[in-house]
Amino acid sequence: MSAALEPPFGVRDSGDMAARIDAVPEQIEEALARITGAPWRLPAPAPSLLAVGAMGGSAIGAELASMVYADRMPKPLLIVRDYRWPACVTRDALALLCSYSGGTEETLSLYAEAARLRIPRVALSTGGALAAACARDGVHCAGLPGGSPPRAALFAALVPLTALLHTLEWTDDPAPAWRDAAARLRARRDALGPRVPEARNPAKQMARALEGRLVFVYAGAARMGAVATRWRQQLNENAKLLGHSALVPELNHNEIVGWERPGDVHRRVSVVVLRDAEDAPEVARRLTLTAEYALRQGAAVHEVPAAEGGRLARVAAQVQWGDYVSLYLALLSGADPTPIVSIDEFKRRLADSGA
Repeated sequence: MSAALEPPFGVRDSGDMAARIDAVPEQIEEALARITGAPWRLPAPAPSLLAVGAMGGSAIGAELASMVYADRMPKPLLIVRDYRWPACVTRDALALLCSYSGGTEETLSLYAEAARLRIPRVALSTGGALAAACARDGVHCAGLPGGSPPRAALFAALVPLTALLHTLEWTDDPAPAWRDAAARLRARRDALGPRVPEARNPAKQMARALEGRLVFVYAGAARMGAVATRWRQQLNENAKLLGHSALVPELNHNEIVGWERPGDVHRRVSVVVLRDAEDAPEVARRLTLTAEYALRQGAAVHEVPAAEGGRLARVAAQVQWGDYVSLYLALLSGADPTPIVSIDEFKRRLADSGA
């Protein structure tokens, strides 16, 4: 068996993404300490909705929080991945601007528009132009630790975001659930982490099975929808692979027809099914039948078993699993998981085209 998945990884992992994924439990605990020491300061009055302006790795945290608390929040949480706010975001709303670098073009545009429309604002960033604008305007900006790719700082941003929802009195205090999640992720690291040999590491085994194949991630919309998005994004950025995600019940009304005429493409697809303990019986049944159909049409099918614990712990566990799988797929293909050359090049071309 190839030793490709056994450390040390050296130059194959120039940014030490393996260590960053391993350190997620500690990232959660540090984020809890940080937000406890510097709690949110919110403008009054209580908002009619929370509008989160963010992109990429800074936006997925809001998607995860919205999913976790969808049936508990008394008011809407809206995620805007664009340059302009929709009309429903008014002076009665609260805008949260999230940009890990502080230099995200779309997020800075939303900040400026919120100022023009006099929408109350708070922010979450490591610094950059966003933090500078907040300091200039007297807007509270919760700090994030720098020096990481945004996608590897997911929980550093997600923890304070859930604390913000509690500060708004929309949810219970998430701190106990986060401490439990950190403990569970630390235990799972002993099963999935880089130092665990492939022979007894299910994440490495899954990556080996997915190597060289198109990966479709299927899940239930209510409980694992945002996690499926995170898996797809990590396949894109860490493994440098085109990934796909779709959710039941919606995919059973359209995408399933794409499996109808099996061919060479179908036989190169691996479907990864994400399950959750709170999947509705109807959703669980749809996932099972969809997986059976894809298998019958020539795809390989793999399931990530439902995790244990509360919602935050289960979501964090499935994110952790996907992060490890994307890391191992990168190492198997010879891709360095940290650099994002195409995004950097696109940003340069975008800047040049606007000059």
